[in-house]
Amino acid sequence: MKTFTKAQFQTLAKFTDGLCVSFYLPTHRAGQEVLEHVDQLTLKNQIKQVVTNLEHRGFSPPDINNFLAALRVLTDDGYFWRHQTEGLALFVANGHFAYFNLPFAVEPYVYIAHGFYLKPLVPLLANDGEFYLLTLDLHEVALYRGNQQGLTPLHLDPPLPQRLENVVGEDYRPKFLGYRAGKVGGHQQAFFYGPGEWQADKKEEILHFFKAVDHVIVPVLNEDPQPLVVAAQDYLLPIYQAANTYRHLFNAGITGNPTEQPLAALHQKCWDLLAAHFAEEQEQLAEQVQIFRDTPRTSTDIKEVVPAALNGQVAALFLDREAEIWGRYDPKNAKTEIQPEQDIANTSLTNLAAIQVLLNGGTVFLTDRETLPLSYAPVNALFRYP
Repeated sequence: MKTFTKAQFQTLAKFTDGLCVSFYLPTHRAGQEVLEHVDQLTLKNQIKQVVTNLEHRGFSPPDINNFLAALRVLTDDGYFWRHQTEGLALFVANGHFAYFNLPFAVEPYVYIAHGFYLKPLVPLLANDGEFYLLTLDLHEVALYRGNQQGLTPLHLDPPLPQRLENVVGEDYRPKFLGYRAGKVGGHQQAFFYGPGEWQADKKEEILHFFKAVDHVIVPVLNEDPQPLVVAAQDYLLPIYQAANTYRHLFNAGITGNPTEQPLAALHQKCWDLLAAHFAEEQEQLAEQVQIFRDTPRTSTDIKEVVPAALNGQVAALFLDREAEIWGRYDPKNAKTEIQPEQDIANTSLTNLAAIQVLLNGGTVFLTDRETLPLSYAPVNALFRYP
């Protein structure tokens, strides 16, 4: 599955001028819908809708055909449609085409504007929804970036140390008895020592190895701090904790040899550990919205929220997933105008606000109206500062 990442979100968010078309549609993994090409027909009907819209805007047929060429090719790709998930998002602009499989169903929707409609993708980035996974074995180490969709391996430069002996030398190998050379009465003799003493030496070597791992990964993790989960055999976890200098190491790890566990299983275990962490953060932010209601720290007015989002003032934004507010924003005068319905010249103000909050390091939540912190309004914003 081609998943959606924060970097890809940032790329799409940069499109703020020129014609941009966003397509959303539910898809099917198997069944009669796949055999009857239901998903392909849905997209073809959406393309017809876009063609009609662009003709009304004055675009010529050749320009429309060129603009939608990559999309039309995809509609006839049988292999593509036989390998779908629950939903699909597609984005078309001049010189740009991208699609992303979604782990949840979406309603069919087409959005034509001077930027992409990214609000439905917020759940993939909710609470950042992102983390790191470090898989540790004495002979294999890997670092992944993860979210609720899956895990992506990170290839570091300099590379991660892979084998303990490459860091501490070849003499680390397990022995239940070791020996040291010495002299007694002028004669060379071997002195043997037992497993307890050897285990202490081995622990020091492993600690040294893990410090080398920590030294490589921490600068990378600090570029975008997220929780770090470690997967390792249980006796290795406390040693890594002793070596760790990263501030966001998660307080629970995944036990068992990670090299013997499928990546999908490791991902699920990570998400099981972190789901409560992300939910707790959402609850804490919702509580702050309620505490600071009717003060300069919060707002339910989209006219205030949009410019604040653009200025990086919004720490958290809660949106009614079903509500839409149409209008225009004038950046020169920082003025927001609300309009009763969508037309060819306006935009989704909630989409604009959500994009800007995420770009500026804030958090966005799409919820049902009744679960909003202040449920009397479709937009709830918590500001970083008054």
